[in-house]
Amino acid sequence: MIENIYFKIGQPNTGKSYSFRKENLEKEYFNDKEIEYLKIPVSGGIGNEYKGLQNTDLAISYDPIKENLKFGEFLQMLMKAILNPNINYIVFLDDFHNQDISSLLSEYTPLFKAGQKVDLKNKIKLNEELKEELKEELLNKEDFNIEKWNEFIDSLKVIQESITNRVSGESLKLVFPSNFYLLGCANFNEKTINIFADWSDRAKIEYVNPIKIMEELKDENDFIKCTKKLNKDLQEILENKNIYDYEKYCFGIWKVKDITELEEQKEIIKFFFFMIKNSLIYNNKNSEINEIG
Repeated sequence: MIENIYFKIGQPNTGKSYSFRKENLEKEYFNDKEIEYLKIPVSGGIGNEYKGLQNTDLAISYDPIKENLKFGEFLQMLMKAILNPNINYIVFLDDFHNQDISSLLSEYTPLFKAGQKVDLKNKIKLNEELKEELKEELLNKEDFNIEKWNEFIDSLKVIQESITNRVSGESLKLVFPSNFYLLGCANFNEKTINIFADWSDRAKIEYVNPIKIMEELKDENDFIKCTKKLNKDLQEILENKNIYDYEKYCFGIWKVKDITELEEQKEIIKFFFFMIKNSLIYNNKNSEINEIG
């Protein structure tokens, strides 16, 4: 079974996002089980931080037009997972290297501890009538009764945490249900080279190995052989310099096997060298750029 919180970090073109597509998750992990799936692209990045996703987008904010509270899509999925324990709810944060993941998910850091995960299938039967009322309210999204929701969470008698409604100061109580999954993909950059301890303690973090991805490509033409040789040569150069975390430097070649046009191949090779240069900068190896190049 897949981990409830699972992040994949690696170089571009290593198939990270592909593995977290809905159809692939269904096939590999959930079989015929019912799932609800939400993909949230994490935009932003250097110079564009305030145009990108904010932590309030994932939690509670205020809608000045409708003059009411707005529950972020992430929060809605979590609340639905609590109310519907027989359905698996999956949130996929794509390209979270564009934001600081600790800041982005700061509202939920206290909640997502492994020891607080709970299966609600039996516990939720204690308050079936209130649950149905809340499901209807959440569906309508108008005048949601936070006090009634908190009463329901209290009735579950499990470990709970709260997020704060910054408009009124009223807290919304939450639990971490075992049918809620938070997945994320990111490229290596200055925000993900050393992911903060609070999330490394809560998530399975896989650093995707581009050499392994490369070796799994069975269909070989001259271009594939060329890119494989470049990657293997780079690995050897790095090891000669006592650099062994080469998954941060070597490039992924997923999706390039069908490229046959010479000009496209030239552009791809340029892109690979651009990635290598950037990875050396992100890992504070600026002084090695010219020699390795």
